[in-house]
Amino acid sequence: MSDQSRYKFLLFIIVTSTIGQIAAEIYIPSLPYISHDFLISNSLTQLSIAVFLFGMAVPGIFFGYISDYFGRRKILILSTSISSVGTLMCVVAPNIYVLIIGRLIQGLGFSGVGSLSRAILRDRMSGVELAKFASNLAVITVLVIDVSPFFGGFLQQYFGWRPIFAILLCYNLFAIYISYQFKDDSSAELNEQLNLGRILHSAYDVIKDKTFFKYNMFSALTYAVLMSYLAVASFLFENKIGISPTEFGTTTLGLSFVYMLGTFTNGRLLRHFHMDQLIRNGVVLMWVTALYCLLIATLIPLSYWSLVILVVLIYLSSSALFANSSAQAFSSVGKSVGVASALYSSVQVFVAAVFSALISLFHVHSTLPLAGIMLILCVLMTGLFAIKIKR
Repeated sequence: MSDQSRYKFLLFIIVTSTIGQIAAEIYIPSLPYISHDFLISNSLTQLSIAVFLFGMAVPGIFFGYISDYFGRRKILILSTSISSVGTLMCVVAPNIYVLIIGRLIQGLGFSGVGSLSRAILRDRMSGVELAKFASNLAVITVLVIDVSPFFGGFLQQYFGWRPIFAILLCYNLFAIYISYQFKDDSSAELNEQLNLGRILHSAYDVIKDKTFFKYNMFSALTYAVLMSYLAVASFLFENKIGISPTEFGTTTLGLSFVYMLGTFTNGRLLRHFHMDQLIRNGVVLMWVTALYCLLIATLIPLSYWSLVILVVLIYLSSSALFANSSAQAFSSVGKSVGVASALYSSVQVFVAAVFSALISLFHVHSTLPLAGIMLILCVLMTGLFAIKIKR
């Protein structure tokens, strides 16, 4: 692959792998203001996050499966087009219910984009090479993702929340364009016959792989921590601490460098340590994070800096878990990479949707609901790590 082709491929992967996450995060600074504009409870506004995630959870399996027959490019164009319709609905939403429906349609479309992006990576890379590329890519993509709340906070501060979705629509249209330009290298390996009745069977063949299931769940539980935090972040920082949307976005952008440092360090540590060792360290640090979150809710006064330290710990532990669990999950996948990638995404997002919906049931007066969610997730991670798999 020439340098020019490599840069084009990197741009393509960045756009397709970040657009769904950007859509999930860019309007986070606006959540309290959406509640105010529509005269609704904060819990109902938070529900728009869970609905978006539920929309992303299941259809990715379908998109991934048919991409094994029709190619990644065609299905990417289809999924990005669907998400554009949902984004447009959010721009013009007259009430919270239209906004929630728009978020659901967004999720349906973006479910295909994220899963196919991972499938394309797996088409070209595997093993340690994939883990290293994923770590380096994460340094770039996390910065792109974390710029979105900063940009969203700026737009909210000066223009309101609707322009946020308008900008997202423009990015969505660019994703359609870049997907159209993408050269699909998977066509030579496509299956010859399409049998939609085999989707569940193919998914079962993948999920019964104990290695895939174990590390997929590690990634899913880690993502659940992040999305549970995001569901309450703006209410804690803006409503409880009293900072502005712009200040919240700036804080999020600054903290992104912590995650970048963690992923950069992970890539270097892979030269000396096995991925399972790094995952174990991530689980231990996540326990420390959950206990610290509980201390903020009970003993340590809630302040700007106590929350910043909490986010630093969340990002460092997550950076140790994501890239390594992803590489380990796909290390045993052979055929039907599209289905495996879609299933990986679907399980990850579904678990996050469940816990973000759960945390939306509680009023955000402290970090106690988040601490409870994190402790549950840590127990599950510890149980997963205790499972030994013979290779």
